[in-house]
Formats: sequence, C-alpha cells, structure tokens
Amino acid sequence: MFVPVAEFGPWTAARFQSQEARDRFLCSVAALQTTDVDVNPMPDEGRAALVRWRPGQFLSLNDVAYAHGGRIIVTLARRRARLA
Repeated sequence: MFVPVAEFGPWTAARFQSQEARDRFLCSVAALQTTDVDVNPMPDEGRAALVRWRPGQFLSLNDVAYAHGGRIIVTLARRRARLA
C-alpha cells in the first residue's frame, strides 16, 4: 500500500533512563525545528515519550533518542493479506 510522504507513522514509545533524560530529548527534538518528527511526553510515565515520524526519518530520531540514553520501542505487526 502506498503511504503519502506527508503522513506520519503510528505513535510509538521512546523510553529513557530518567525523566531528565526524556526532557532533554524533548528539548533536542524541539530545537531541530522540523515537521518530519513529532514528540510528546507521556503524562502517566515520567520516563517515556510518544514519538512518530514521517517515512525515512526514523534513524535520525532514533539517533537523538539514543544520544540521550533512550530507545524507541517499535512494535512490529504482521499484516494479513485480504482475499477479495
């Protein structure tokens, strides 16, 4: 299925060793001033953030998370082919 470049992927979690590390990550992404990634703190988890990205932007966002001691948890799902 073709996904237009303007669309983001689904929200997923980025987890960090501390709330301070998460907050530094959020500030770093905000400083990028890009519309290719989107991040939000998870209010119920002080050490996590919700992240999403446009196609082709995962590696750069993951590098920023890793630089702050975090990792993005990508859940892989198998798609079933639909029979018509």
